[in-house]
Amino acid sequence: MDRKREIFEKVLALVRNELWEEPLACSIVKEDVRAILQVAKEQMVSGLVANSIIRNHLPIGDDLTLEVCAIQQLHEKKGREMNAEVAQFAGFLNRRNLQYVIMKGQTMAVLYPNPLMRSTGDIDFYCSKESFESTQKEIEKRLGIVMKHASSKKHDNFEIEGFSFEMHSDITDFGYWGYQRYWDTYINKEVSDDSVEVLIGEEKVKTFSPTMDALYIFLHAFYHLILNGNGMGLKQYCDWCMVMSNLYDKIDFERLKVHLDHLGLWKAYIAIAAFCVEKLGLAENYVHFPLTKDGRKWADKIIDNFLEIRQISENVYSSGGSLKHSYATFRVVLKQVSVYFSLAPKELMFRIPEMAVWSFRKRMME
Repeated sequence: MDRKREIFEKVLALVRNELWEEPLACSIVKEDVRAILQVAKEQMVSGLVANSIIRNHLPIGDDLTLEVCAIQQLHEKKGREMNAEVAQFAGFLNRRNLQYVIMKGQTMAVLYPNPLMRSTGDIDFYCSKESFESTQKEIEKRLGIVMKHASSKKHDNFEIEGFSFEMHSDITDFGYWGYQRYWDTYINKEVSDDSVEVLIGEEKVKTFSPTMDALYIFLHAFYHLILNGNGMGLKQYCDWCMVMSNLYDKIDFERLKVHLDHLGLWKAYIAIAAFCVEKLGLAENYVHFPLTKDGRKWADKIIDNFLEIRQISENVYSSGGSLKHSYATFRVVLKQVSVYFSLAPKELMFRIPEMAVWSFRKRMME
């Protein structure tokens, strides 16, 4: 096993230990820690990894122990602050009977063994297209902010006291129009009929139903695999594991299967599930559907692809020049499409032109 693969496997071992209290299946020495922390930071699982290192009393020396403790404490601080902000914002929306659902973020964190160890990001919330404009005007008027339209057509941005918000009228853009039409119909019904509430602090926060979360977080993880420059998103995979394990008895799997078939993503579901079972320790029964022999092959293939794309990405960023970046990034996108094409052929075929434009625009903006 080469050094990069070894380090990534150790990150996975620490994450499994944190999520399930699985005994560490590898030895971790002081010389590993810097590289482990770097990969954990890239993959947005620093809190999980730091907490596992501290809880297992790994002999890494006083200086590194203090550094890892600082990561742990920073996550605790940010997690508490984010919980308070989400609760306050949800309360503002609730009191005005505004339609919304908070996506991902702290609604995922509550599912973790230690919710404060999930890395925080933006506060994402969704409003249907029908209510988007009226809700936006009410937020701007009452909170004294002006929203900015993001480069992505899916959301508008604003900030409140240093917290970044993304207000979405779309949450997933499909390449194939037939899938987009099906998704838009489903998501509008989901928000109208099936949203649920989770308690954050003392506030009831509206979020997606367990079945919707099982589908949406899977989609989020899959598109990170294809579109993310590093070819991975461990945080998203961990979120999906938490949804599947904590909400298993509330997920309508028959309905989930219908959605996956309509969106041409059944093979992708099995591949992602295999990775989560084999590499992140998700109990196989939580996947609900049997993992095929071909599906299980994706567990190692996804890691191989991640390590290869990570190396390519490092070379891209050291090559210099926006045009070179754009061309090299497009090559990465094509590489990802070729690797994962069999998992969602129709969707990825229609996605190629869009991803080409996205990769060039992204690099030109940097």
